[in-house]
Amino acid sequence: MEAAIRKHAKEEAARAGLGFIEPGFAFHWANNRQLQVLVTLPEQKTSERDWTEYVLSAAGAKSAKGSVIGDSNAFHAVVLPPSQIWRISVDGKVREKLTDFSVMTDMEFLDREQRYVLQSRFTKYCECDARFPMLYSIYDMKTKQRTSYPVELTDNYRGEGVFFADRRGFFYAQPEKGTTVPNSDSVTRVQVQGYVHGASFSHDRKQLLMAVGRADQKKDLDLVVYDLGKGTEKRLPGAVKGWIPTSEFNGEVLPVSFHDDGRYATFAMRSEEAGFVEIRQRYDWKSGKVIDWNPPVPADSWSGYVQSTDGEYQMYWNAGLFKGNVQLMDTRGQGLWLPGTHRYLFSEWEKAAQEADLKQSLYLFDADTKQQSVLVSGLPAGLSLLGASVDGKWLYVITDRTLAP
Repeated sequence: MEAAIRKHAKEEAARAGLGFIEPGFAFHWANNRQLQVLVTLPEQKTSERDWTEYVLSAAGAKSAKGSVIGDSNAFHAVVLPPSQIWRISVDGKVREKLTDFSVMTDMEFLDREQRYVLQSRFTKYCECDARFPMLYSIYDMKTKQRTSYPVELTDNYRGEGVFFADRRGFFYAQPEKGTTVPNSDSVTRVQVQGYVHGASFSHDRKQLLMAVGRADQKKDLDLVVYDLGKGTEKRLPGAVKGWIPTSEFNGEVLPVSFHDDGRYATFAMRSEEAGFVEIRQRYDWKSGKVIDWNPPVPADSWSGYVQSTDGEYQMYWNAGLFKGNVQLMDTRGQGLWLPGTHRYLFSEWEKAAQEADLKQSLYLFDADTKQQSVLVSGLPAGLSLLGASVDGKWLYVITDRTLAP
């Protein structure tokens, strides 16, 4: 069997144009039925590719009884370099690597304090848009501990009316019988009458905002404001008006999401089942009522946005940076507001002769003075923004490259 594994890996690596490599193998027979294989990858000799592929196959090997192993169980591996979290000082002078993850995952901060990271990774790889099952974990930036979960984690829940809300910033459905979920003092079991078509945390994480109805209901849902501490709810029947939104990408039904800043919780539905024109509303915490919301975004475009801490300025992804209804800047690349400031940080590509030479620069736009400045230049193409510290002094990014000081 060992010879068969080496043979197939070598043959696959020799096939022209595919880019497979022949790794190093170490074998250990746990018993006469189980072979453990340790794979060691060679150092990359070129920067042309960001991933490595190899094959594990015992096809053609014979068991002790003489039966021949087929090729149906061949394992094709794709190894991607793991991204790490770095922090960059807002003056651009200091760059510090904060993590040392061994596997590649998608990541997002769950809380404003930038402590908890939701990590997810697909169980299978495909150079396509297939949605394979995923593995989930929570990483604590303070303790440097990673906790794996055997259930799907999400920052916006959609599902049955009995579920769990973890005030660190995520949700999960009632686990199946026999499934054990890690204990946490921040978890609350939620029970609401009906099917939850979307649930989001309030700004202070003490309450939930939910769109609730029948499982087969597609429009005009109840708005439920649920107190996590008391276990009580306030229900506004039919207040979430319009059709449940679907993805413009693949038609998938989307959870209704609420964007709360402590003053208003905004949300949007659709005016028609198959259309993209939005019905935009917000929940007013002071009056306890749902009111119309009229952002300066075309009616048939997604009204998503991020705003300054005090709510004075908004960056709408489909309209640009505004103060009220006055536009200050056209839409720029991926970005975020530095907490406690009116400074918007975003990235843009630098000019390059070849795609392989692409770099990014980070810019700061001061909404008060309308002045723009370069924070950092020459950053790798795969870098993405993750968040910023509450004091506005640090920017968090993820990249699989080293950020030179």
